[in-house]
Amino acid sequence: MGLIVSNLKYKDYLNEISFKIGKNNIFGIYGNYSKYILDILNGDILDYSGVANYDKMDIDELFFKEHPTIVARINTNPNFYSTKVEDEFKFTLEYRRYDGDINKAIKKALKLVELDEKILSRSINTLSRSEKYLLGVAVNISYNPELIIFDNIFSGIDHKNKKKLITLINNLKEEKKLIIVTSNDVNILYEITDEVLLLDGNNLYKVGSTDKIFTSNELMKGDIVPMPNITKVTYLAKTKKNVKLSYHKDVRDIIKDIYKHV
Repeated sequence: MGLIVSNLKYKDYLNEISFKIGKNNIFGIYGNYSKYILDILNGDILDYSGVANYDKMDIDELFFKEHPTIVARINTNPNFYSTKVEDEFKFTLEYRRYDGDINKAIKKALKLVELDEKILSRSINTLSRSEKYLLGVAVNISYNPELIIFDNIFSGIDHKNKKKLITLINNLKEEKKLIIVTSNDVNILYEITDEVLLLDGNNLYKVGSTDKIFTSNELMKGDIVPMPNITKVTYLAKTKKNVKLSYHKDVRDIIKDIYKHV
C-alpha cells in the first residue's frame, strides 16, 4: 500500500497537505516546513489533524508502540547514546525490539554504507563527520525499516560519500523500501527522486513526477520554487535559442545533445 497523507494540518506550519507514496519509491520534499511532515511521520508530533496512514495503519502513538521497526529517520548530525560504535548498534537494535540476528544485522548495515567492520571497536568521538553520518545511516537501517527518512540529505558530506549514499538509496529502493528525502536544494531533488512535493510556505504547491514538475514551463515562469540549474539551462536553450535539446539529469548528456544539435 505505502503511505497516504490526507488534509494534514499542524498549527500554522502545515495547511491541508495531501500526498501518496508507493513503495519502491524515492520521494522528495522541498520547503522550510518539511520538518513538520517528518516529525509527524516519525512520531515526534502526534497532535496533528488529518490522516497519516502507512499500510492501512494510522500513524499514532499506538503505531510506534506496536511497530517500532517500521520507520527510521536519519539526520545529518545524528545523536548517539553510546560512546562505542558497537554499543550504539546494540542499544538501537534492543530499543527497537529487533528480533533477528543482531550480529548479522550489524554486518549487513556496515556493508551497505561501505564502512569497515573494524569501526565497531572505535569510540564514536574519534570518527570524522562523514563517518558519523554514515554510522547514523547504518544504525538506522540495521533494524530493517520499511519507511526511511533522510532529513536534509547530503548536508555537510563530501562528494565521495554523496555518491556512496546515492548508491545506498537506490539499493534500498530496489529492496522495495519507501524512501523520503528532504532538501531545500532543488538540484539534489531533481537528481535523485522519482516524485516530489513542493511546499509554498505551509501550503502544498505541487506534488507529482519529479521529471514533469521540474521541467514544467509553469515552474520556470514562477518565483515560488527555483528550477534546477540543469533544467533551467535546457529550458533557456529551447525557448531563447531555439535549440532542440531534451531534458537530462546528467550534464554530460546535455553536452552530447548540444554537439548533436548545435
